[in-house]
Amino acid sequence: MKGITEPGKQLRQAQIKMRRLTLLAQRYQQAYISQGALLKLSELASTISDMRDFYPAIHSMVAEFLHAENFYVVFYDSDSQQYSPQYFSDEKDQQMIADVPSSAFSSGLTGYVARTAKPLLCDVTQFEKLVADGHIKAQGSPCAHWLGIPLCRGDRVIGVMAIQSYNAEQLYTNTDLLLFNSIGGHTITALDRVKSRELLEDTVRQRTRQLEVINQSLQREIKERTSAEQLQAALYRISELTASSRDMQSFYRAVHQVLSGLMHADNCYIALLDPDKAKLTFPFYLDQYSPPARERPLSRGFTEYVIRCADARLINEQQAIKLVEAGEIKRGMADPTKPGRHSTSWLGAPLLIDQQVIGVIALQSYDKSHSYGDNELNILRFVSQHIAVAIQRKLTTEQQKRHQEELERKVFESTRELRQTNLFLRLQVEERKKAEQKLFFEANHDALTSLANRQMFLQQLKQQYALYKRQPQQSIALLFIDLDRFKLINDTLGHHIGDAFLIEVSKRLQSTVREHDLVARLGGDEFVVLLTSLLHEQDAEEVADRIIERIRQPFLLQGQQVQSGASIGIAYFNTHHSQAEALLRDADAAMYQAKSMGRNRFVIFNETMRERMLQALTMEQVVQQALEQQQFNAIFEPVLCGQARSLLGYEVHTQWQHPQFGPQHDFNQYAADAGLMPQIEQLILQQACQQLNRSDDCSGLMTVRLSTGHLLQPELFDWLKQQVQTVTQKHRLCLAFTERELLQAGNDVSQQLQYLRKQDLRLAIHQFAAETAPMGLLIQQLFDFVKLAPAFCRQLVRNEQRRQLLQMLQTLALHYKFRLLADGVDSPELLNLLLAEGCCFMQGKYVAELISAEQLAKTPSLVFKQLA
Repeated sequence: MKGITEPGKQLRQAQIKMRRLTLLAQRYQQAYISQGALLKLSELASTISDMRDFYPAIHSMVAEFLHAENFYVVFYDSDSQQYSPQYFSDEKDQQMIADVPSSAFSSGLTGYVARTAKPLLCDVTQFEKLVADGHIKAQGSPCAHWLGIPLCRGDRVIGVMAIQSYNAEQLYTNTDLLLFNSIGGHTITALDRVKSRELLEDTVRQRTRQLEVINQSLQREIKERTSAEQLQAALYRISELTASSRDMQSFYRAVHQVLSGLMHADNCYIALLDPDKAKLTFPFYLDQYSPPARERPLSRGFTEYVIRCADARLINEQQAIKLVEAGEIKRGMADPTKPGRHSTSWLGAPLLIDQQVIGVIALQSYDKSHSYGDNELNILRFVSQHIAVAIQRKLTTEQQKRHQEELERKVFESTRELRQTNLFLRLQVEERKKAEQKLFFEANHDALTSLANRQMFLQQLKQQYALYKRQPQQSIALLFIDLDRFKLINDTLGHHIGDAFLIEVSKRLQSTVREHDLVARLGGDEFVVLLTSLLHEQDAEEVADRIIERIRQPFLLQGQQVQSGASIGIAYFNTHHSQAEALLRDADAAMYQAKSMGRNRFVIFNETMRERMLQALTMEQVVQQALEQQQFNAIFEPVLCGQARSLLGYEVHTQWQHPQFGPQHDFNQYAADAGLMPQIEQLILQQACQQLNRSDDCSGLMTVRLSTGHLLQPELFDWLKQQVQTVTQKHRLCLAFTERELLQAGNDVSQQLQYLRKQDLRLAIHQFAAETAPMGLLIQQLFDFVKLAPAFCRQLVRNEQRRQLLQMLQTLALHYKFRLLADGVDSPELLNLLLAEGCCFMQGKYVAELISAEQLAKTPSLVFKQLA
């Protein structure tokens, strides 16, 4: 110390003093920065009420004092040891934070700070040491410097706030650590204040919403009470209308005014059912686009839909479209001849009396800006009950009034008649006779055609029978007439056209007979003509010819041209008839015989026909018994590929093995009349399927004929689907349907045929060209084989036109990929002609003889394999 000079001491003291001043200035500067940060933090806590805005504000504040481009806050739950990031802003790892699990923070620097509860200033060297010592794991993008502090509430760590730098030139100091730690200590306090404010404002919002709900409920209750008062007033008004209205029209107008006070009712109508519930009348109809609706029979309108439902209905445009597609309604029923605008919103309610619908009240809107809702629906449903009672009461009052007026009128007329009894006695007697004649006429004549009815006809028939018994030389004939296509005319064009048709038929029938002959209508489309005093029996046949010719001529009914025909049965009185009704029975039987022979003709009854009827009835019973005893067997007819002399397969025929009479084949008509053909076909198909499953040959085709009833009737089609599933080789089974039945079924069987095709079954047309040879069936590409009728094939040898048709069918077969199969090949000449024309598949008597049983067993069936 002695060596230090005085000036040296002074310099040293000055340096020490300068360092103290510098340190003091740094501390003051740090205190100033800390104070500014705390003031800024306090200001944030006072102004921010949403936590989503708080963290970005903290980030911005820290960035004012420190390098904090990369900043995040993570909360930590010490009980569950779960980390939940609250805010994350990073220039490198921003995109991947969404995929990072919360558990990843526990193994990094964040978890390390949370566990130690101490601030950490970590550079690259220290980071690598912590990793090497196993305290942490390397995660995310490596940084140059990392600064993190624990967020504590009391002695408990609730989270970590950190900043990091990826630039080695921007490093943090202990001063930055102290400042950041100071900010973090006060962040918890600010966070609690913000959360408290957020909870308070949320509570205020919830309370406000509750008050709004209560207010809306009060407003709704007020509105409901107001509506209820209006509704009650309307009901009182409707009740008063029954007494105050002068007539029904004024009553309906007043009801409409009441409804207008409750809802939009510019378009309104009331429809009432007639006593028979077959027609609708419209006593009140107000519509801005349509004229008043006329009386009409029940159909598929909106009004009838409400009647069927017996409940109020609200129908908008979309619901109307769905109802139309479902077939529930049909639009434009107000005036079908003049379709008008369709309503956009329709509201209707039934008028109920004792749970019975007497009519409908309906409102509709054509403007999309106004649509009815559930409120109007409920109002109309409620009001309609009172309107129905009021209408019923008013109608009853009106009816009583009319009855009273009628009674007064009758009393007046009776009094006047009593005064003039002596003067008008003869007139009264004559009028009574006319009334009796009218009653007699109505009781004995058809109300529609004015012809004699069944009662009068039977009476006249008995009288003629009694006369015939006394005078057998008198020739009497009965013509029983059935009209063709009447049901189709009636169902298609309507009952009014059907009635007009029957009236015109009655006029034509009367024009074909003599004055003393009797024309009567028994009912429906059945007429009879009783011809008396015939000189010759041929006279009845001439009358029948005239009737057939007159009925065949077109009918022009209300602008519609209609074609029909007549099937007539003729029966003559003879000594074998024990009673008059037997003649009617015989004529009826002859008429059915005429219908079965093709209609538009007459048939004369004979004893053979009666025997056939009895025989047919007996045969139906025998066929029924044979089916119960399973006397029907499948027999197999070979089908030949004539070109290769190989076997295509077999066609299955039905044979009735009668115990006494042996094999029977001609029983189809009896089975059809008894309705047993479907059961017989099912039995034969089962036998054919069993034969297919037992056969070792995998190439032979087996064809089974079925009626289209198996396609049209759901229960038969379900059975068919189950049966074909039992066949292991479905491609060998071919189902054939006749041309005539397919034409009659039309498109109703298309889906069923498509289903069978998808099951790998073969399909065939049977008896093609037996009548019309419709090409439309061929181009549908549903059938694998087209089997030509035997009659058509036998005409090929001598008929050039038939051969040309065969050539055209061959061309179609190549184009639409089906095979022609000729039936009825009974001669080598026909077989060679078919081969020359390119038709190689055939069957018949000659084909069965051509191939012996041994050849059938040895010849490989390559044709079917090519088709498969």
